[in-house]
Amino acid sequence: MKSLGKGVRRVLAGSLTAALALGVGVALLATLDATRAEAGDAAANAKKILEFDARNITPSKEYRIAYLTECGQNPYCSARRAGLEAAAQKYGFAYKRFAANFNPATQIKQVQNAITEGFDGYLFAPTAAAPACSMWKRHLEPLDEPTVSLDLPMCDDADYSAGLAATVTMQRQAYYNAHVDHALASCTEPCKVAAVGGFVGSDLFGFWEKAIQQGAEKFPNAEIVVDQPANFDPRVALEKIQNALLAHPDITVILSSWDDMSRGVEQAIEAAGKTPGTDVRIYSIGATKDGIAKVQAGVYNETTVLLPWEESYYAAVALIAALEGEPINGYINEADLPAVADGPGTIIITKENADTMGEPKY
Repeated sequence: MKSLGKGVRRVLAGSLTAALALGVGVALLATLDATRAEAGDAAANAKKILEFDARNITPSKEYRIAYLTECGQNPYCSARRAGLEAAAQKYGFAYKRFAANFNPATQIKQVQNAITEGFDGYLFAPTAAAPACSMWKRHLEPLDEPTVSLDLPMCDDADYSAGLAATVTMQRQAYYNAHVDHALASCTEPCKVAAVGGFVGSDLFGFWEKAIQQGAEKFPNAEIVVDQPANFDPRVALEKIQNALLAHPDITVILSSWDDMSRGVEQAIEAAGKTPGTDVRIYSIGATKDGIAKVQAGVYNETTVLLPWEESYYAAVALIAALEGEPINGYINEADLPAVADGPGTIIITKENADTMGEPKY
């Protein structure tokens, strides 16, 4: 198991100081201890890739790379493609995009087609952890050419899977635990909580649900009264939270796993005659341009950082490093990259630190 990265460690340490004063420090201390127990060399791996990138090398040849992405068309995926394009321009490689549109059956065919076509290296963003593990072990791992994974861990690994040239990701169980723990720690007195997540059956929804479960056990003041999927859709979130507030008008905290979906949460709170961010606190995920603006305006109480542009950019840099004989062979936590480490120093963005985040790329 690898490290959560100094960004998450800083927010947990900061949250702990406040929480001890509020009487909820024991649970956050458990989170911090678990984080330390995971400590490995993720920060060192981030340092290596940043140093490699800073050298501005000219690769020994023009490489051809297969970008095996789970993505379809959405703002997150577009930002990630822009990051890949930036890396391609810097390092002079050509890439071909194989977009599975979140369908594992499509992705296995695309993996096979890419191998048949032949590339110098592979960027692999799994559609789902379990089938991706099979694709990796059966098809990509036996190749002489390197593979870097991004977006999701696989093969029941917490982050990096042995044999990869690197794994670059933010979204894993520890990330969601940190987000939920920060939100539920705000319940210094008994409070009722609603949650809206992504697609049922997806790995991200699995992370989300486990995070809520472990958070509820750590923070007994927080009673989860509604926990529903909303498919990352603000319209669905609006309906779910409207119903939640009708059934439980005393809800004071709402967890949302995507900034755009949180727009529906905000509308539902207003429709109930309440003030978002004050009467009902909103804890979101994404740190998008809109999400950070909402935090600065006091509408959202927090948004947790995702870095799709950096994810693909540094995954591509890691692949070039491997092709040039300098593989990372480990996990790179995006919380250790400059957008977080040289900015807020934490993945938890609040009104107090939002201006240190820099301009979001999506």
